[in-house]
Amino acid sequence: MNSMTVLGPRTNTCRALVLASSLALLLGLGPWVNAVEAWMPASSCGNSTFPATGQTTSYPPTLKTTDAPVRDDGVVQAGGALRYQNNGDGTITDLNTGLMWEQKIRDIVTARGNHDVTLTFAWDSAAPTIWDWLEQVNTEGGTGLAGHNDWRIPNVKELQSIVDYGTFSPPVDVAFNHNPGMLATCSVAECSLTGVGNHWTSTTVALNTVMAWGVGFNAGGVFTDSKSDILFVRAVRGGCVP
Repeated sequence: MNSMTVLGPRTNTCRALVLASSLALLLGLGPWVNAVEAWMPASSCGNSTFPATGQTTSYPPTLKTTDAPVRDDGVVQAGGALRYQNNGDGTITDLNTGLMWEQKIRDIVTARGNHDVTLTFAWDSAAPTIWDWLEQVNTEGGTGLAGHNDWRIPNVKELQSIVDYGTFSPPVDVAFNHNPGMLATCSVAECSLTGVGNHWTSTTVALNTVMAWGVGFNAGGVFTDSKSDILFVRAVRGGCVP
């Protein structure tokens, strides 16, 4: 009879060790032990709700000649309604995914801080990159943004999760687009902004590794771009990270 010993949990994983010695003896293969490790996801990733797109208007086809029903995204509205919480400390929490996002503001042009909405960087360059910027976010004030030093660049699926396809330029909820018309400076208590344009993600294009995936915050499209190009960036923390 096979026996199984479950070892203690590691970060986001559990290990199960399966011993198959009895079967070997039955088959006449001699007394040997074959250990098989099975990796299983742990419950420490928590629960999250896949977010809806935010589109609540139906746009049926105009050339269709049959009476087949059209249940497009605006009709079905699958997923959790977009819900966010401004934490009042320069961060915004997605109440569906649990991810915590950096809040963008507008600083004085001559003294732009880490969270100015106009900041842009390359993914890979001799000049300051998104990784250099992220290091500053994680060390600012000695403890990192809002007291956290585990900020990271979102992957392509994470960044697309905050796109609101019910609006555009930028396609985001008001939590990320509050008081955008201010022309001077604004603090975290006064505004929450999103650059209308392309944003980097941490995801490299597997087919061509000198390129990375991005999300466009004009209409919400996903694209690929050379890592040397200069784009917007927004930090995130939390989620299921090994």
